[in-house]
Amino acid sequence: MPLLRSSSKSASPPLPTVAAYAATSSDATQPLNGTRPRRTWLTNGCIRTTVTLLVFAAYFAWTWPWYIHGGKPSEPELPQGNWALGTSPSYPAYGHAPQVGAEYDVGAEGVLRAPPLGVPKSLRTKWGQYSPWRALDKYHGPPAGCNITQVHILQRHGARYPNAEDGENYAKAVEHLASADKFRDERLKFLKEYEYGLGADDLVPFGAAQTFESGQVAYKRYAHLVNATQIPFVRAAGAPRVISTATNWTVGFAAASHQRYQPYLNVIISEEYNNTLNNDCPNAGDGSRETNIWLSHFAPPIAKRLLKGAPGANLSNMDIFNLLAMCPFETVAEETMSPFCSMFTEDDFRAFEYHGDLEKYYKTGYGEKLGPVQGVGYVNELLARLTGKPVEDRTTHNTSLEFPLDRAVYADFTHENLMVAVYAAMGLFNISAPLDPRRLPAPDHPHGQTWVASRMVPFSSRMVTERMMCVREGRVGAYVRVLVNDEVQPLEFCGGEEGLCELERFVQSQEYARKSGGGDFDKCYG
Repeated sequence: MPLLRSSSKSASPPLPTVAAYAATSSDATQPLNGTRPRRTWLTNGCIRTTVTLLVFAAYFAWTWPWYIHGGKPSEPELPQGNWALGTSPSYPAYGHAPQVGAEYDVGAEGVLRAPPLGVPKSLRTKWGQYSPWRALDKYHGPPAGCNITQVHILQRHGARYPNAEDGENYAKAVEHLASADKFRDERLKFLKEYEYGLGADDLVPFGAAQTFESGQVAYKRYAHLVNATQIPFVRAAGAPRVISTATNWTVGFAAASHQRYQPYLNVIISEEYNNTLNNDCPNAGDGSRETNIWLSHFAPPIAKRLLKGAPGANLSNMDIFNLLAMCPFETVAEETMSPFCSMFTEDDFRAFEYHGDLEKYYKTGYGEKLGPVQGVGYVNELLARLTGKPVEDRTTHNTSLEFPLDRAVYADFTHENLMVAVYAAMGLFNISAPLDPRRLPAPDHPHGQTWVASRMVPFSSRMVTERMMCVREGRVGAYVRVLVNDEVQPLEFCGGEEGLCELERFVQSQEYARKSGGGDFDKCYG
């Protein structure tokens, strides 16, 4: 099968330019048609300098309070108190704060950051798998005595539009609410003239910016592994949004290196066939039974409240979910808080997020017997790269595709369901009892803190596996560390200490993958 490649010699995206208009010195001194001659000291250069200083002074006066308070506008808090429709609580107009500087702010690591969305953290962290990426911890370099020698990045695509089928359902839900006889709540009156306008499937500009940013961060952290003969090896699953994510990552990586190193998308793996970067198991469950149970618990009270503000509307339980989903999808598309967000309370979004937790757990996670096996192919490829030995896998690895074992940096781009399957196959985020589809875990409950979709697989989420050489107790050995969204994982399944496992013990701990799922893969199709 021919491989699709983007050229490593392609030109970098042009930077914005400002036209400069120059005039000769004679223009400033010669009278025109008898008009009063311009004073010799009033040159075009003087005028331009004066205007520039005035503009800079106005900009500084506007922005200096923000720089004093940490370099960016403070985020509003999610409104508290009575949010029941039919009342008119005061709440801030989210998403309309002026942006500082150019399109992206320069972050603390010296990289161009994705633009802010103007949404409080307490809300955007309750969007489940539709949450924007955030670091769960400050990145910590290798422990004393250790040196990173190899890096493996598994990353979800950036923020996107809804898929086509979901988008149709979202539009219908909006139509159902908009058909109300009247709107008694100010927050719903925008629906009188609202038209659904979201695209389908593709990355939104915010999602492209997320992955451009992640490419820069990867270079900043692992530049010591890159040289003219050691360029990252990049693969992507075949969906257009995943391919776009991978290419944006390579552009960000090249930009951070000042174009010295220009990785390109080496392999695109078709999603029409078995694929280590795309989950596939026709006989596996999809979590719909559990999510429908939970939906029947949390949606009716919300529907009842909405109908007080929109009498005459006809809303199903699924309509409630779809209206909640409009908040994150429209926000990441417009890069400002959607008016749909203000229709719901913080508790509503907590229930919405738990719907995502349940879906991932019972679809490709521990709650589905055939879930973990869908991640086995990638785990076996990871083991091969870590050890420098050929892949041993009888599930989804395609031996006909290019698969080098001598690179220092690997970057693979995929979907969230595959990432959840990889977590489950490896033993990450394991919990002692299944998630309950009838009851939301208490905020301090361990299950409510461990298996959380917004922490595991937000848009642009990433799992990074670092191989290290360490000197410990006078001995030199190879070790492994795994980070998910910059948070070091405990790796208790291989005796992890400070998040480090000996490479040999890590490989041995992956018995399920090394046995190709112990026959579970055959059950996917038998």
